[in-house]
Amino acid sequence: MITLFKENKIFRVLLGYRLFSGLGGGIFQIFMLLSIHLIYENPMYTGIAGFIVAVPFIFSFAVGPVVDKSKKSTILRWTTLLEFTVLALLAFTPLHEQIGILFMYGVILVFAIAAVFELPTKTALLPQIVQDESIVKANSLIQIAQLIGGIGVAALLFVTLREGANANFSFIYGVSAVFLIIAFMFALLVKEPDKKEANAKPETSNYISDLKAGAKFIRHNVLLFIVIAFVSMSVFAEIASVNRPEFYEYYAGAQGYIIFMIMALIGGIIASVLAGVLGSNFRVGRLLFVLLMITGAIRIVFVIVIPSSLIGAYIIAVFYAAISGPIDIAFTSLGQKIPPKDMVGRVDTIATTIAAIFVAIGALLGGFLGSIVPDVDYIFIFHGISFGVIGVFILLVPSIRKLPKMDKIGKPEAQMEESPSKG
Repeated sequence: MITLFKENKIFRVLLGYRLFSGLGGGIFQIFMLLSIHLIYENPMYTGIAGFIVAVPFIFSFAVGPVVDKSKKSTILRWTTLLEFTVLALLAFTPLHEQIGILFMYGVILVFAIAAVFELPTKTALLPQIVQDESIVKANSLIQIAQLIGGIGVAALLFVTLREGANANFSFIYGVSAVFLIIAFMFALLVKEPDKKEANAKPETSNYISDLKAGAKFIRHNVLLFIVIAFVSMSVFAEIASVNRPEFYEYYAGAQGYIIFMIMALIGGIIASVLAGVLGSNFRVGRLLFVLLMITGAIRIVFVIVIPSSLIGAYIIAVFYAAISGPIDIAFTSLGQKIPPKDMVGRVDTIATTIAAIFVAIGALLGGFLGSIVPDVDYIFIFHGISFGVIGVFILLVPSIRKLPKMDKIGKPEAQMEESPSKG
């Protein structure tokens, strides 16, 4: 990983962009749900916020061809500038008034729309500036940088949240905006390689054909089942996510919520290091099965331990993030390595669209369940069980179970032409 950082100047600039973009966007995404919970104390408000985040991603499929055919550095600049603008406005908005929740919903919507373009652009740009065998290491290094920075930010949030519902929300959103404007400055320096050198000739010549080609590619190889697993994880994670502020705040308070975020960041650093160093040493399918089963078990143990020992719960939270992190890195890396480079954006956005439809439903379902379930702990136990179910699914699908080591996964036409019917 260190060699990649030293030798690839374009990657270093992208890493700087990803660091500050991740910090700014991360503060917003994590703190938004908590702030809504602290101010309004209504699970349905939190569920609606999660729903608004997900809805724009339903239309991600329409963005894929644009990302694949456009200059990616330009997309990053405009989306980051838009995110900075709305967060800067949010920092000066009186959130405790009724207009506050409506404005927050508006900011969430604009931020999500920008992310619909930004996320697949970042995904599609990375394979253009690093070699295939370095993609896992690059993703791991990006995660490590973001997580280390996140620990410092979380410490700042911990101090700010000492007043609970009376915390200085404007200050927190202002910090997020500052990180985004720094990310914008890095985006101005991002240079992508010439398309003729980075990509093969596009296979399709018009927008509709590009969409069809991306969908066909997913349907006719192992990506179909990877998308199913990814979507399933996303739905159950969203149900838990919209109830997480209430869950953590009940057991540990607002500051305890931030401590759990810090534990997750520390675990994420461990996960990223493990993925970067050891990620290519194991067969991907079997590794995913083992990680999912262990993660599900840890999640359930966490729910059992937290009522009696916060210290124990903090320690378990580190292990949970350390084991679950490589799962996300593996899914991201597979989406970058399996498709041809000129199709990564389309494949990513089509998968995102499918996930967003179900995540939007999961957000509303999570808000509803949070309102009627007598004990929110049951929702997190259910989340742990879902990992095990998805792990069994991966084990039962031959095309995923037989995936080789990550560094052996390359050209889809050479290795991935397995028909879904064989799964």
